[in-house]
Amino acid sequence: MKIVVVIRDRTELEKIENMLQSMTLSPDIKGGKEECFEVIGSAVDGKRGYEMIRRECPDLVIADIDLPEMSGLEMLEKIRDELQDSLQDGYLCRNQSGRGDVGPIKDVKAVLLAGKEDFGQVKRAIDLGVEGYLGKPVTEDELRQAVTRAAEKVMRDHAADAVLSIENILIACMNGQLTPDREFHMMTKQRFGFTIDEPGAVFAVWLGDGYEENKEQAKNVIGQSEAFRAGRASRVFEARAWNILLVVLYHIQDEEQEYLYFQKEIVSKLCQELPGTVVCMWAKTDHIINLLDVLKHMNAMKDWNLLFDRGELIRQEVIDSQKTVPLKYPAEIEQQARQAMIAKDGEGIKRAYYRLYDQIRRKPHSPGEMKECLIRFNMSLLNVYKTQREIESELEIQRCMLAIATAMSWREVRTATEDFLQTLNFDAFEEEKDSELSPLVRKAVQVVRKYYDQGITLEEVAGRLFVSEEYLSSQFKKETGAGFAETIRKYRIERIKGLLIGTELKLNQIAELTGYKDAKYMSRVFKEETGMLPTEFRKTAH
Repeated sequence: MKIVVVIRDRTELEKIENMLQSMTLSPDIKGGKEECFEVIGSAVDGKRGYEMIRRECPDLVIADIDLPEMSGLEMLEKIRDELQDSLQDGYLCRNQSGRGDVGPIKDVKAVLLAGKEDFGQVKRAIDLGVEGYLGKPVTEDELRQAVTRAAEKVMRDHAADAVLSIENILIACMNGQLTPDREFHMMTKQRFGFTIDEPGAVFAVWLGDGYEENKEQAKNVIGQSEAFRAGRASRVFEARAWNILLVVLYHIQDEEQEYLYFQKEIVSKLCQELPGTVVCMWAKTDHIINLLDVLKHMNAMKDWNLLFDRGELIRQEVIDSQKTVPLKYPAEIEQQARQAMIAKDGEGIKRAYYRLYDQIRRKPHSPGEMKECLIRFNMSLLNVYKTQREIESELEIQRCMLAIATAMSWREVRTATEDFLQTLNFDAFEEEKDSELSPLVRKAVQVVRKYYDQGITLEEVAGRLFVSEEYLSSQFKKETGAGFAETIRKYRIERIKGLLIGTELKLNQIAELTGYKDAKYMSRVFKEETGMLPTEFRKTAH
């Protein structure tokens, strides 16, 4: 237990310190572990004692009532007044490591020493709730009893804090388990500087099927928030049922400023550092106690992510501003895809899907309409396929359609569509010249044609064909005249050119459709190959 001693006489101060150094806290009190009392600071006048208490945040103060500059009672009253009246603003309380933590001033215990009996002083001490009022000179037994009583109260407070933590309170709010009364609000105000009846905000990140793989890295990025350093954010909670990470912001002064900070600093870092699906959402609440309703609303907000690009911090105001319009079904594109299916033209099918994505993303449509359109499109191709051969797995087809119906991102839509086409299992990526290749390289070339726009690697292709990377690489170049990476890049560049000319897709959308991590990297590669940036190529082509 950490103690500050404020005694006007230096000799007496040293005597008190020596007594404390020889004492230990009973194992019964400390939970089976013996612990010494630690004097972390001392002073000989009330002003310096007050400053030390504010700086060091001890568990216990032992002080003379009669002190120069400021009496012991005045010193303690000032601490108590600040605790009661200034919680709203918070204070800087430094601990022994020198780290600054913003939060309410600590409610320290106190033992006061008096040189003479004074009923008025005794009453003030009682009103302040001191743990001991001892006459001088103080014996070691008297000091031990008073300090032990204080230690017992400190231990009880620590045990209560462990149960009644900010995290536990917020978890109870998320579960809808709290019915707070006035005393509960007063207690949380005193301990934490805010009540759950006050407004707050929630920042949430949905990671889709990459939740388990990427959640720790996401936590690290979110934990860099200024709100954490300023003591306005909870720890990062996991809502496993929804694959969501979330942070509750409380005691905030400007919700809009917090939103802009998270958009600029946190969302951009998450999208840079994490692969796969990253959907970021924001919601404010007039009362923190209503967190359960907020989380339900945010879970529904995920569906609208189909209208936004990766890296947008979605909130209800942004969704409302979209002004969706009815979606006209692209019958012409469907006919193109049906003809490609009949001709077993894999590239033609891809081009039709790219046109479909472009068509339904040009204007804001409701997520439900977009997904219905995609499912209808797929089922049309399925009907054409059924005229040519039997379906191997109706159950897998249903799974793919369900995945589209529940998709919250274009990455999920595309993955489900590719799984659907893979389930059809027809050879749509063969060319006449393939017959000149060995069976191994012919299969490798066809896999490249099929998956080049998904960022497929030599390692993945070699794994599919059960050969070593070195052998496949040498045979691939020997028979085709080009290296594996060179071939992949060639297909990608041609696809980018086609999308730049034939669609209005944004660069980040094109990057997603051609297997690049982001638009900047895609643009750099494109310029290396063509001598101009994608935007310049699009202008020139048009």
